[in-house]
Amino acid sequence: MRREKTSAGFRSVLWLLVAAGTVVLGLQAGDLYALTWLVDGSTTGAGGAELTLRTVAATGNTDAQCSPTSTFLPVCTPSRPSVVATDGPNDTPGSTPTDDPASGAISVADVVPNFALIGDGGDLGRRTREIARRLMPLLFGTLIKDVLYVDMASLLEELDAGEVRWGPGRAYALIVSDDRVVKVLPGSERAEANLRPLQLAGIPALVNGRLEVPVRSLDAILGAATDYSDPRKVFTVKLGTRRVSILAREDIYQLEVSRSERRLQVYAFGEPVKSYGLCVGRGNNTPVGHFHIERRAVWPPWTTYEGKYIPGGSRSNPLGARWLGTTARGHERGWAIGIHGTNQPSSIGRRISGGCMRTFNENAIELYNNIPIGTSVWIHEEPISRPGGEAT
Repeated sequence: MRREKTSAGFRSVLWLLVAAGTVVLGLQAGDLYALTWLVDGSTTGAGGAELTLRTVAATGNTDAQCSPTSTFLPVCTPSRPSVVATDGPNDTPGSTPTDDPASGAISVADVVPNFALIGDGGDLGRRTREIARRLMPLLFGTLIKDVLYVDMASLLEELDAGEVRWGPGRAYALIVSDDRVVKVLPGSERAEANLRPLQLAGIPALVNGRLEVPVRSLDAILGAATDYSDPRKVFTVKLGTRRVSILAREDIYQLEVSRSERRLQVYAFGEPVKSYGLCVGRGNNTPVGHFHIERRAVWPPWTTYEGKYIPGGSRSNPLGARWLGTTARGHERGWAIGIHGTNQPSSIGRRISGGCMRTFNENAIELYNNIPIGTSVWIHEEPISRPGGEAT
């Protein structure tokens, strides 16, 4: 009797050990599956069907064709903005060329990109591309509240340093490279590197379906060497033997106006590239200071000081073919001060306007085709600080 009780007790202990072992193995298998799911980013029901995603930017739409991968997350190749035919000096009033193309990072690996907003940008656009050759490869970043962000997927591709994989609902992103997996939450400075807490120098953002990361956080995320000291506002990221330059589209150009010389000097990537003759305001009608471009218009209409409306392209409209409005304001009426074309070409080189800066229509068109909103404008009385490039 006692032997039967002992045998039954032994069998009970044996079954308990087997059950406990099964539970442990099950938990380990579950942890392994969860870790695999975390790194691969696979989502139930994705199925692997081909997807087409549409990215909506600030000024237009860009289609991105996406194909499935082994992890069931689409790898997207964004299509480049379509190129609009160049407007020459003889374009007619009423024609409305497409404005700024969709913003976002544009990758350039083996060729110099077209920085122009319209067509190839003419002579100014070509000169800018020549200067840009020394910065290749180059990515355009995005300014968000004066902080420069970069599309993480495009940067990783240029550096050949991994890829971005999204969790369910894009609640988080995994930046996967050879030696680390960094988990990033859009809207939070908190991150994880190989499951360890990581504090970022800025807050990542989800912009039009892309993971945009502050440039100053790249050293922590990638372990890359970053250089922020370039006065041209060009940021350099180095990882191994690879190097990528990053800057905001708004910082490609800087404009400097000398009232005394009646000239506009354009700088591209910090280098003087071209200058244009102007007619500026009589006396102090053209205000001095640091401003930026805030509006752009084709054959802009004009309202006279007496309130009469003059349509764009009219012979009596003094604004000419193009308008680049600045944040400067006139002293007397508080009207916007702009760089624009003219119906009085003989006034160029004089100081007789009401405050705006006139130039020849062909010059105004070339400036319009290249200079984006946000470009800095410095107006002063002294001679141009660093003259250079072709003068027109």
